Amino acid sequence: MKKRNLIISTLIFLFLAAMSAFAQATLITSNSAGKVKLGMTIAEVRKAVAPMKLTRTSDGEGVSLIAVKQGKNDVMTIYAGEEDRDASINNNARVEQIWVWDRSMRTAAGARPGMRLSQLVAMYGKVKGISMSEIESREFAFFDNHPEGIYFRLSNEMDRAGIYPEGERRTNKYHPASVVLSIWAVGEQFTDFFAGTEGGSPAFTSEFTDLHKGCKSVGGEEGGHVSTLCPGPAGFQVHYFDAATAYQLSVADARREWEEPLTMFGLDKIKAAKPVEWRMANGVPFAAIWTFPGTDKVIVRGLPGFERIKFEGEGTTALDKARTAIDSDYPVLVLPATPIYFAGKNTQATVKGYLPDHDDKLKYRIKAKAGDRLKVMIGADKWTGKEGPIMVGIVTMPDGESEGSPGGTVFDDVLTQDGEYEILVYQNSAKSQTPNVDFTMTVTLVPKDS
Repeated sequence: MKKRNLIISTLIFLFLAAMSAFAQATLITSNSAGKVKLGMTIAEVRKAVAPMKLTRTSDGEGVSLIAVKQGKNDVMTIYAGEEDRDASINNNARVEQIWVWDRSMRTAAGARPGMRLSQLVAMYGKVKGISMSEIESREFAFFDNHPEGIYFRLSNEMDRAGIYPEGERRTNKYHPASVVLSIWAVGEQFTDFFAGTEGGSPAFTSEFTDLHKGCKSVGGEEGGHVSTLCPGPAGFQVHYFDAATAYQLSVADARREWEEPLTMFGLDKIKAAKPVEWRMANGVPFAAIWTFPGTDKVIVRGLPGFERIKFEGEGTTALDKARTAIDSDYPVLVLPATPIYFAGKNTQATVKGYLPDHDDKLKYRIKAKAGDRLKVMIGADKWTGKEGPIMVGIVTMPDGESEGSPGGTVFDDVLTQDGEYEILVYQNSAKSQTPNVDFTMTVTLVPKDS
């Protein structure tokens, strides 16, 4: 009898283990789809999905993509930041997005490709909105309880999934036949295009970390430096240590895999050291602010994902100016950046865009190298309202410095840095407030060697 019970228990254990393994192999999260994870190299993906095959593919934008195929069927599509759709697959490229087509894969709540949009309402709450992209007119749905880091792309065999007002690309109405075409794992790139459409701008608040309370000291073995760690919100912490003649003050994440120095200050200033302020947007910290002891000098540094935030100022109003400046920067920094691709060996790309409201903004990104020549031209095509819009284009360099001007040729220069450049397009709403603006942006990138 005991032997029989042992066999049954073993079988149950094996069954549950098999079910758990199957669930993991078919689970879609914000940073993974089955065994494929964001950040993996393509070589690692090949091993993870074997015996499935990887083949080169593209889309209507000419983006360089990778198809994961089981026989003739596409299980998922991978975007790994590759630029040339005609080039062979780069095994060293890293996964940046995963687009899942396979109906056997699903989110933790049970959402899967092929499911009716109305069924997702029971999982994630009512549809907050549906957004149609400017390029390829892709449609994505967002919900009141939308899972972070995941996009739901829609389809409707008869027509558009969303029911849009004339001339607009956003709505919260949809056709009953609308279904989920694919589910995208995009991780930190996620942006809810409808966040704030009902609740207004992000709610900015602050929390503070006292350098004299609740801290702990580590290290000091064999005469080494003693580090003092003071906990902050969301796992962040303040770190300071005695660097012989001064204290080094930094902010860091929970494991100190990321750490950003704020400043150094004299050993005699520690008793007067003020708390570190964490600036929060909707309860999530995005920047650290500190006032140098005994002065009104303010230092601001952005947290991961917001590294471009840097501010230093002095004076009685410096702290208020710092908060105002970074609160203004925040909505632009979280705005999703649409990649710009150059088909084949072309050095010029044309982008069509649409701004429904006078204060809307769109952001684009391209990769370039020092010595390349970049030229950006922007012009309004059509609009509603009495006056034409005054378009503005701002190019932000990899180091965070920006340059731009009103429409026409907004930028034309030889680049001095390798990396990713961002182009922000908007209307100067202080001088014109024109709704429903269609614009064309022409981007020319001539390589250094050309």
